Amino acid sequence: MLHTWFISFSELQSVKINITKMCNIILCLWYMFWMFLFKCADGSVTIDSSAATVPEGSSLTFTCTYTGNEHLFAIRWTNNGNNSGRKYDITIQKPEPCTLFDEPGLNKTLFTYTCLTLTILNVTRDYQNDNFTCQANLNINSGNSVIVRVSVPISTVDLTSPTAANVTVNAGSSQKFTCRTSGGFPQPTVEWYKTSSSNCTRNGVKIMNSIPSSPSESNGLIQVESSLLFTTSSSDNNLWICCAASNINSQWKLSGTKLLDVRYPPPNPPVIDDFNTIPHYQMIENMTERFTCRSTGGNPLASLTWSCYNGIVSNPNISGGSVSRSVQFTARRNQDKTCTCNATHEAGLFQQATLDVNILYPPSTPEFKVDGTPVGIAISIVKDDSDQTVTCHSFGKPNPSENDFTWTKESAVVSSNSVLSWTGGIRIQDGGSYKCTVTTTMTPSDTSKTPVTTEVSSDVTMDVLYSPRLHQLSRLNALEGENITLKCEYEPGNPTETTVLIARLNDRITWTDGTHFIPSLKRTDAGMYNCTVRNIMQPTGQLNEIVGMDTGIFQVNVWYKTSVSKFGLTSHPDANNVTVDENATLNFFCEVDSNPNSTIVFGRSDRLLNNTTLKKNDGFLHLAFDVQQADCLDTASYYCFGYNNYTEIETAPRKQMDVYVRCSPRASGGQWESNITGAAGGNATFSFDVVAYPVPNKDGYVWHKWNGTTYSQLYNSDKYTINNAGVSTTFTINAIEQEDFSTYLLTVSNGIIPDFNELFNLRSQDVPQCPADVTISATTSSSAIVEWNSQFNGGLQQTFVILYKAIESSDYLVLTEDELERQKTHYEVTITGLKDGSTYDVIMFSRNEKGNCKQNNSLQFDTELLVDDPPLSNTALIGGLAGGISAVCVAFFVVVVVLFLRKRMSYKKGESRQALTKGQKLRTLNAVEEDADDLPDEVENPMYESSQPAAMKQDSPDVLYALPKKKDGDIYAVVDKANKRPTKSQGTKKQKNDAHDNAGFDIYENNQSPQHPAKKNVNHDGLVYADIVFANPPKGQKRLVIHGIDDMTVYADVDLNKKVDPFPHSDEEDGGKKEPNKK
Repeated sequence: MLHTWFISFSELQSVKINITKMCNIILCLWYMFWMFLFKCADGSVTIDSSAATVPEGSSLTFTCTYTGNEHLFAIRWTNNGNNSGRKYDITIQKPEPCTLFDEPGLNKTLFTYTCLTLTILNVTRDYQNDNFTCQANLNINSGNSVIVRVSVPISTVDLTSPTAANVTVNAGSSQKFTCRTSGGFPQPTVEWYKTSSSNCTRNGVKIMNSIPSSPSESNGLIQVESSLLFTTSSSDNNLWICCAASNINSQWKLSGTKLLDVRYPPPNPPVIDDFNTIPHYQMIENMTERFTCRSTGGNPLASLTWSCYNGIVSNPNISGGSVSRSVQFTARRNQDKTCTCNATHEAGLFQQATLDVNILYPPSTPEFKVDGTPVGIAISIVKDDSDQTVTCHSFGKPNPSENDFTWTKESAVVSSNSVLSWTGGIRIQDGGSYKCTVTTTMTPSDTSKTPVTTEVSSDVTMDVLYSPRLHQLSRLNALEGENITLKCEYEPGNPTETTVLIARLNDRITWTDGTHFIPSLKRTDAGMYNCTVRNIMQPTGQLNEIVGMDTGIFQVNVWYKTSVSKFGLTSHPDANNVTVDENATLNFFCEVDSNPNSTIVFGRSDRLLNNTTLKKNDGFLHLAFDVQQADCLDTASYYCFGYNNYTEIETAPRKQMDVYVRCSPRASGGQWESNITGAAGGNATFSFDVVAYPVPNKDGYVWHKWNGTTYSQLYNSDKYTINNAGVSTTFTINAIEQEDFSTYLLTVSNGIIPDFNELFNLRSQDVPQCPADVTISATTSSSAIVEWNSQFNGGLQQTFVILYKAIESSDYLVLTEDELERQKTHYEVTITGLKDGSTYDVIMFSRNEKGNCKQNNSLQFDTELLVDDPPLSNTALIGGLAGGISAVCVAFFVVVVVLFLRKRMSYKKGESRQALTKGQKLRTLNAVEEDADDLPDEVENPMYESSQPAAMKQDSPDVLYALPKKKDGDIYAVVDKANKRPTKSQGTKKQKNDAHDNAGFDIYENNQSPQHPAKKNVNHDGLVYADIVFANPPKGQKRLVIHGIDDMTVYADVDLNKKVDPFPHSDEEDGGKKEPNKK
């Protein structure tokens, strides 16, 4: 198809028509042909140039690069001018050799071409900013274009101003220079230089300060005018200024030069020869002197003149770039003057050199001054006045310095300067006759002349004045009400006439006698007093008299007892009863009045603790204590008291106040059990204490029982006994049945939200839960530590059992550890006597009277392997043997002592544990299987002693109790609770029977026993308390104790987890006024 088109093109050329029309037709057909043929062509075209900038008259080659899958048939070059209108198109046809598609008017002499290049032969400035593009196959345009940049170098640069060849200017003045370039493109750059020769060169010093340039256009080219405002200095003298310009790299044009003639004064002021470095010139009166002044440098040299005593001045002398003139003169005493050499210069700077001339003469006869006032030869000075001095004064040239004077007393030198002073002030023995001598030397500056020394002196007498002096004053101490005498004792002064004054400082009362008697000392007499003794002195040189005075201060101290002056809260300073919100800040303060200072004690008392000291300050008169966030436990009675050496602690005065913190109910923080075990038919009691304010009323405590789906409220009945009082509640389940083993909820409210809720569980007695978190640590070659956390003991005291053996052994060794108080949960036991480098198996479980726990713990551990030390030298062996024998002896002694003490303690411990009341013994509870048939129905608790007679001690399931959680090792009596709570009508009879049944134990309760009609323990309300008499226990055994409460019933419920009742909150509780019971 393509070949056919070329044949048609040849035939079309053979047609004889007008060549212009033929070309237009061919071009149109050609364009339509290629547009049709390659309308779906694909590819990319880029254009590049041989140079970014081309000098005018040079050639520039463009390269068109085609990338694509279609065959390349033609390249079209387009000059779009400077985007203002297309200049021409050039189309080159392929294949090789490529041909030019002729266009009318196309000048082929301006370019050459190849298949992919176009070269402009002579680039002129008309091509400036022309935009060239290329096109492949007439439909794929280049993705970029080339902008032609034509450079036209400048031909000249001229220094146009100033026009003179030499430029004269004063140093520091500015001179303007102007430089102009010829036209060029791009815009020329102009630089300025200082050179040391008349030829301009860029190797000179470039002038870098800001230089403005003004470009202008001429015939399409840019010319630049640069102006340099040059500030000259003396160093610029005889240098040349020129400029250089360029607009094409490395093509610089240089201008002509201008010679600088810089006028400047001498760089330094004139100097006076030989005396330039001295500020003053010394000459002895009536002698003749000569000075020479010299000025060096400057363009031209300076002019010199003298002003010096109207002396004779010589003519100028020029030599080696300097000029000098001399002056000769004679001077007399008191004609001190400044000689001046003036240097003037046409540059306008005035310079001078000066020399102060001092006329020397001898010193005058010394005279005396006190505080700058001239005095005679008799001087009175106040004793001990360290500021008082006597000055020996003389004048001359040189004026005598302080070191030119010498003071002597009886030929002894007492001062080596003009001032006579006394360290610490003049003393009495310092009085007498003194001599002042002054010596000066006149040394002329002209070293060729001889110095002259002169000495003169005068005498003076010193009279020492001094004030009376008090004897030592001491503090006077006395008790309130005693008598005391105040007295001032002193030594007289000079003059001896003296007045005495006693004054009390706090009220300014004075007494003019030498003594003052106080018959009965009061607190108002305490304070500071002073004694003052005076005389009148008249020192020399002062118009006013001086009061010679000595003042001493002493204290009269009155001892008295402590009293509390203020106590309270800063927010309620005068209140004795304060109610605050929870989280409020309590700022307590306490102030006492006492002498000496007191020990101040701040404390509190509440229902749990009485007289608890919170803070104590020794030796103070005030105390502060802050509670940052008050809570329920801060409700208490707070007190403050103080005492000192004169106050008895027991009778120390005090103040107190009650603080109530409003808060919702919460646990009191005391010990309580949320899990209680019991046996069928027996009783179980939950007790709980709260802290709250206001204190909940009886209806504020509500007990509930979980019935499987919800909690149901419980009330007082034969089944349940609820006792709510103050901040305590007790809940007793009577005659426990199977359905009573459940969860119980206590809700406490006092009107402040939130209400308090606490869960309790009643469980039947069972085997214990196995220990948890069993670990083996701190393993050595012969020991290991077993650690564990105890779990619920099933309601009975449990024993922890550790079985261990080496894996090669078939027999287990046994260690046991009894459970201590229930509050202890973490235990550890050390296994000793192990074999090094061995593996051991460990089995651990716990057991109680119900049996072993259900899941034991099995562990394994390795002991450390001992490594034998290398054999020692003979010397080391002998030393080691000697040291080892000594160590063995000491160790053996220690082991014997330790074993003896442990044996003794073990014996005592075993004796105390085994020897219980009436000969009962503890027995070891062996591990048994859970389903063993020989388990007893009741396990005797050897920590309790029945209060029944021996004949009545019949074990029954009703007499089962939880383990006690009491401190101090107290032993409690077991009380039979098989019978339910009797009614009031039955109470009297039952009490008698109990008293009768327990007669063998001498027990009576809340009534008068027939056997003990005269034996009563009666409190202030008339209540009779039970006396329990026990037989004398074995040695080391504690006496048996029953802990109960005032509200006794006809039968005794001994709740081993319950605390004593709190104090009543008001006098009206329980039907009448009651005082708190005292323990």
